[in-house]
Amino acid sequence: MRTYVARPVLAFLVFFFATASTFPVGRQEIPRPSKFVTVDYSTIDAYARNAPESATRNLNTLSAYLTSPARTELAKARSVYTWITSHISYDMAAYSGRRYSSELDYTNRVLGSRRAVCTGFALIYKHLLKQAGIEVANIKGYSRTNDSEAGRPIRQMDHEWNAVKLDGDWYLVDIAWAQTTAKPGPSGASQPNDFYFLTEPTAFAVNHFPLDPNWQLLNRPFSKAQFDQFPKVYDAYFRLGFDSAFPQTGLLEARDNLTLTLKNEGDVEFMCSVSSVGGSTATNVPVQVQHTGDTYRLTVPMTQRGNNTLYVFAKRQGPRSERVKSFEGIAAFTVTK
Repeated sequence: MRTYVARPVLAFLVFFFATASTFPVGRQEIPRPSKFVTVDYSTIDAYARNAPESATRNLNTLSAYLTSPARTELAKARSVYTWITSHISYDMAAYSGRRYSSELDYTNRVLGSRRAVCTGFALIYKHLLKQAGIEVANIKGYSRTNDSEAGRPIRQMDHEWNAVKLDGDWYLVDIAWAQTTAKPGPSGASQPNDFYFLTEPTAFAVNHFPLDPNWQLLNRPFSKAQFDQFPKVYDAYFRLGFDSAFPQTGLLEARDNLTLTLKNEGDVEFMCSVSSVGGSTATNVPVQVQHTGDTYRLTVPMTQRGNNTLYVFAKRQGPRSERVKSFEGIAAFTVTK
């Protein structure tokens, strides 16, 4: 299983969380509540993070502790998520090459070691909620983890995540990515990236392709061929309010200049950089921006020949007096010249 290594972000914004809604599975794509509703998870989060070790003797006792005070299925799903993200570390060496007699055997070893890769995170989430009567599915598929994969076929099935059924509707969760893209919180301690808790299906589909396309939870699922053409799109793209009809071509050709069109109803600023594909250093390049209505046309000079990665960063527009500008990476494209 590959680790999702996020490029360094230059700003950290408040996340909007999802709650359960009437969302017909795989039949009708409507705006998810995460766009409009902020849920205060602070109480249930504190309870889960402070679970006593006596409650972690086995899956039954831990599940009972985490879910017994919860009044809703959402609260149960959140409590288990928070305990996992605060007590289990992502470790590529965990169980490498080992075999297990069953899912339950694997899950118990994760509970004992407090280390996991994506399969371990998905299994312990499933089994802890199963004890509480919440239906959870484990989903295997492909993931786009690296900038160098922008617009390139993903050939290895390398990832596993969850769908959780809350009040009759399915929602997507990727605890491994919540861990591997964690961000510093107000106190400086690492905080899981809650973007991957109940993620909107379109935003999830950018970097996840399940073996069973029904688990995209989209009215019109993408094909594997379409998925292979996508750029690498980061969660900041959606959090900053860019159109859910994200650019779907990640492999671009350029001569002297490259033009990208993005849509955002808000006022945003951009920064771009370029590196060779797979390179460790990137060079900032000037970007000309034309803004008309909700449409931004970005023109970037491409002087370096060969295969390059173009990184696009953005931020909400600040006051004119703003001296330090902090940007977040929103997308990466492979550019041939």
